[in-house]
Order: sequence, then structure tokens, then C-alpha cells
Amino acid sequence: MKHRLDDSPTWTNLLKVRKVYLKGRQIKTKNGKNTLFWEDCWLTDKPICKEHTVLYDMCNGKLISVHEVLRKNGHLSFNRWLPSLLFDEWLALIGSVFSYNFENQNDVILWKWNNKKVFTTKSVYNHLSAEENTNAYKHIWKSKIPHKIKIFTWLLERGVILTKDNLVKRKWDGNPSCMFCDQLETIDHLFFQCPVAKCVWAMIGQCIGANNTPRDCAQYKLWINMWLPEEQNVHHFGFAAVCWAIWKCRNKAVFDAKLIRHPAEVLLHSCAFMKYWAGLYSSDFHGRLLGGVKVILACAHKVLAQQAGDPTNRLLLPPPGKQAEDEE
Repeated sequence: MKHRLDDSPTWTNLLKVRKVYLKGRQIKTKNGKNTLFWEDCWLTDKPICKEHTVLYDMCNGKLISVHEVLRKNGHLSFNRWLPSLLFDEWLALIGSVFSYNFENQNDVILWKWNNKKVFTTKSVYNHLSAEENTNAYKHIWKSKIPHKIKIFTWLLERGVILTKDNLVKRKWDGNPSCMFCDQLETIDHLFFQCPVAKCVWAMIGQCIGANNTPRDCAQYKLWINMWLPEEQNVHHFGFAAVCWAIWKCRNKAVFDAKLIRHPAEVLLHSCAFMKYWAGLYSSDFHGRLLGGVKVILACAHKVLAQQAGDPTNRLLLPPPGKQAEDEE
């Protein structure tokens, strides 16, 4: 079946995932009426389209059934004459097809991706999740942060957040420079290598006793495990807060032309998020989180006071709940 202009949105979307379904479909071919000649695994453990790719590409009837091939005695239509080499290949394939033990019964359709051999959407999801190695992102889905932020950090770690370099790949013709410096804006640059990001991670490093800073997501995991090994359940919590704060400040600079005055402002924003999200943890751990946030806040205030040249100057953070809600 092919897509038509008057198809419903639901049917259109189902056709888009047709190839995924065919990967999980298994057929016991009897009369061949419900078996796709090219795309089903029926003659061998691989579909014919994978074993005879050139013939498949040249064939005009890619969705023809096995029964129809038999009815036509193997006389299929190709978009050009087959050279002798391909013609011999086609004859050998047809010979294998006609030697198959067909039966005068309906084909039996089974499902490979669960034990009951019955199609379920859950089995498809589990299979696709296993293919993408979701264990690599378990630290995201198990973390106690808002779902929206989980999605954000998942996209960030996959390298598909719409930084300017990714926009350029989508034919965007704007200025690809970082809003905080004159370098190309990439994910690694914006969140780790930009002077603003470096200052933010340096201030956090000062709070946990680190003498270096991470340069990308992978290095962050090694870095935080080295300098804060006993608090692994908050490693992604802090990462999400800092990166989300950088992203929000970057977007304000891009869309509202509101530039930060000092990198410590990013740290203040991240502390506001951490205070707000700390409510998702148990009461015992909530107090420990707030204690860590206070240490980071003190560092940010100290840096801002030194910048202003007045030790009495202290920036007060807005109520964390209200600011975090406004920011999101």
C-alpha cells in the first residue's frame, strides 16, 4: 500500500513506520498471498531485497507478493534490461523460489520481538530502546528532575540540541557565532568551552575542590566522579541545572538581546533551579541538597562582590520557586 494525498494523518504515520514493522514480522509462507516477495524473510533468514540489492533496486514491483510472482511465472518488470550477469542471478533466484515447498493454506504471520509471537506496541518500543542502548541514558530517566529537563539533557547528550552549528546543518543561514564570544557555537563550546561556561564550571570546581574543568559531556562524567565520588545520585541533577541555566541565558541573549553581565549570574540561575527541584527528593536528602546549593551561592556572591569591588555588595536571589517557574 502506498501513501495517498487523501490518507488520514493516522494512516500516514503508520506508513512511515512500516519498515520498522517489517523488521519484526515473521512469516511461515504457505500459499504466499500475504508474503512480500522482496521484503519478507521467507526464502532464507534474510529478505531477498538484502541478498539481491541490485535486482531489488531495478524491479518496478517492490511490494509484490510471493503468490503474484508465482502467478506471473517469475516474469517481473524491471526498469531496464538485465545484463547477462544479473539475468543469471535472477534465473538462479527464480529457481530457488519454484523449488520452495508451498502449501494450499494461508500464510501464518508471527511476531519476532516477543515470546508469544503476537504484535504489541510495547515489544516494538522495547526493541527500539534496546537498539539505541538506553542504558547509556538511565542516569537521565532515573534522575529526580522535571520531565522537560530530562528531555533537554537527553537531546544534549545525543548532540542534537539546536545550537547554531546544528541549525546550519538544517540550511539555516544566520550568524553561527556564539552569543558570549566570537567562536562557532557548538554543543561542546556553548556548555563547556566558551569563556562563560569555563568560568561557571571553574566556580563549581572551586566548591568541590577540583583543579580542572570538563570540556564535554563525557569528560563531565569522569570529572564529577573524580571530585565528588560519594554523591553520584546528584551528578546529573547538578549537570542539568547548570546546562539548563546556560541554555536559558543563551536564548535570552539570542531572542531578547539580554546579555549577562557576569558568568556568576548563570550560577545564580542554576542554584534557583536546584532549590526548586530539590523538593522532588526526600526530606532527608532535601536538606543536604540545599546545603550544597548554599555553598555554590556563597561562591557566586563572592565572585560578584569582587567584580563590583565592594565586599558589601550582595546580589539576592529571587524566590527559587517563582524564578524557576518563570524560567520554564
